Amino acid sequence: MNLAEIRTAMFAQADWAPNQSKEALGRVDGFINRAYNQISLEAPYLFFEDRLRVATEPDVVSLSTNDRVGMLANAGLPSNVEDPWTFVTTYTKTTADADTAAYTATWKTDRSWDGRVIEFELADGTLIRNQIRTIWFHSASDRWRLTVVHPFNKDEHGTAGVKWRIYTEAYAFPDDIIAMRSMRLFNNTQQYPLDVLGQDEAEQRTLVGPRAQVAAGIPRLAFRREHFQLDGPGLAPEVSNATSLTAGEPVTLTYPWKGPEKYGEFEYAVTYTWGKRDAEFRLPGLPKWDSYASAWSNTGQTIDRAPNSEVADNRVREPRYESAPSPVSDKKSVAYHAETSSCMAIHVTVPNIEYVLGFISTFQVSTGVTGTRVSEHQSGFHVRIYRRRVRTLTASDIDPSAPSYGGLTHAVAGLKGKYPFPDNKQKFYLLAEMRVDELNKGQFIDDGQYIPDRSRPLRDVHGYQQYALYPHPDKRYEIDIRCVRRPQELKDERDVPVIHAEAIDVLILKAMGHLYESMGNLEASQLMLGRYAHLLTTLNKRYGDMRPASVPVLRRMSRARSGRRSRNGYRKWYKTET
Repeated sequence: MNLAEIRTAMFAQADWAPNQSKEALGRVDGFINRAYNQISLEAPYLFFEDRLRVATEPDVVSLSTNDRVGMLANAGLPSNVEDPWTFVTTYTKTTADADTAAYTATWKTDRSWDGRVIEFELADGTLIRNQIRTIWFHSASDRWRLTVVHPFNKDEHGTAGVKWRIYTEAYAFPDDIIAMRSMRLFNNTQQYPLDVLGQDEAEQRTLVGPRAQVAAGIPRLAFRREHFQLDGPGLAPEVSNATSLTAGEPVTLTYPWKGPEKYGEFEYAVTYTWGKRDAEFRLPGLPKWDSYASAWSNTGQTIDRAPNSEVADNRVREPRYESAPSPVSDKKSVAYHAETSSCMAIHVTVPNIEYVLGFISTFQVSTGVTGTRVSEHQSGFHVRIYRRRVRTLTASDIDPSAPSYGGLTHAVAGLKGKYPFPDNKQKFYLLAEMRVDELNKGQFIDDGQYIPDRSRPLRDVHGYQQYALYPHPDKRYEIDIRCVRRPQELKDERDVPVIHAEAIDVLILKAMGHLYESMGNLEASQLMLGRYAHLLTTLNKRYGDMRPASVPVLRRMSRARSGRRSRNGYRKWYKTET
């Protein structure tokens, strides 16, 4: 049963038929989704398990006493010559390429190191931990630069170059996991489950500590770490039709609708993102009609607001962290521009997170005096843009006098007059990802070239539960996670709950309890919830684990020797770093 059929069954149960009331339909949909989420917590065994793949990230350390980073000097700053948020390698890329044994030449500028911990080692051996915002290559100086979350205390520690170590202290589960069943290492020669420890036990066993003092090797244990939540936008994106009008000159249309996406009326929502997950696990959707899922490199360049492959490529990898979504924008339609006989693209202005975080490129020092910040537009935060197609338009919907194709020479050869008919549900799907800078001014042009990724709908992110591994990985390993994922909200009438077919009645009874409660019929509400509990017990016998939730499942710690769960003797799985 889909959402519409579940709603119809509830109306039949209540002897109620408000089919013409959008408010009533919306309220019932809300009761259904509320019950849907509650069942995922009360009876996760009714949901189908999923398997996820994640990858570990090995540590990266400076290779020599000359392989160091230091604060970047900037005479444009009003009171401090060095920017305590911005660091630069003391050596050039040319030097590193010529001597890879003594210098690190693999600084990742594809945002995969964004959000990782960087540990500075001072001359006296003191360790200062910070977190990387982002890394980029500055071609003019032939050096890599990076920004950090917390300003470096240069008054106490000085400004000289320091040794460094980059590592991942905790890995984040995907945001929609509600129950982790097992974690299994997937390696060429070894496939075995990871033992799970409590956080307190892991700390008592000193599995957490200075990175150089914790064993490195093949992970054997996993344990919980802190929860992390990225603060989301509070403003909805602004939308308008993109035109360029110059007084005294002929009217021009700078950004026409190009397609192949068909004309439509749309709504937009945005999220903030930080970092990127492993490049091997890219989203399956085609970003742009003429592009492919290529990697994106942060070279410090600005991003043009005109659609280009860079903005499309940003979206093909899942972020390390993503915020909750913004409010929804106003509805906006592709509009006909009579003076140019063309259709106007939609102009989307996103919140300026770079300004809020203080990573603008220029600022006012005093009257007539400006300063330049070296960390310009490198906060590490990007903006994801999601779009919902409210309805599909024809040329006559846009303007009765408009030509059938808006007088436009279509960008795709052979597609003029053959626009694909979109099959999108009433959901927000991922459209693009961009960084706010001075060139684009936080403005994105939706001109129909981007294909929304149906595999990636907008999710209501409530943060990320994180976990750590022991020993910490000495190289990249893949880990399979068997889990139950949070059900996505049922929005479109054709959406089907991801539960066993026999459990549909459970969902209806739970939702009916909420419906009767809202109507003030507490007796009927209690009757529905009683039937719900009885049926849940029956389904538990078929699909559930009969052990009470309070009974712990005991697990043995892995050892560096064979045990009863191992058919083969353990090979050496750790090493000690100095």
